[in-house]
Amino acid sequence: MTRILPVFVYGSLLPGFGNHNRYVKPYPHTLQPAIVRGHLYHFSAGYPGLLRGESGTVKGALLTFSKDVYEEALAGLDELEDYFGPGDPRNEYERVEESVMKMPGGEEIRAFLYRYVKEDWARREGIYIPSGDWAGFIKDRQRDSRQGE
Repeated sequence: MTRILPVFVYGSLLPGFGNHNRYVKPYPHTLQPAIVRGHLYHFSAGYPGLLRGESGTVKGALLTFSKDVYEEALAGLDELEDYFGPGDPRNEYERVEESVMKMPGGEEIRAFLYRYVKEDWARREGIYIPSGDWAGFIKDRQRDSRQGE
């Protein structure tokens, strides 16, 4: 059995995005704003990747599923993130345990998060998001594209 920890989400699993409706909403859960150290990149496929980094901060939320659905919900997230197991060469993301800071207040807790595996590719091909806020980045892009019409 997998250790039961909250999951830090920072992209399409956040409320307002399609993967939240498919992979989170069907299960009893809570969400709390949180941040983690790292750097965030947006990929042309339409989703972000979190990379290691002490100097940056990534905004997201702590997702806590109820214990009775935890294994099933986590399996769905693993599938979405192309996570096949620790160190598997097919992984697009690695599910790792990290320190995450709850907001407001700054209490640090341990949580799972999905870190993007191909760091060099992400830096070369992705769009760096200095704010660390993918949801805000997407909203800005949508607003900018509407203004350009």
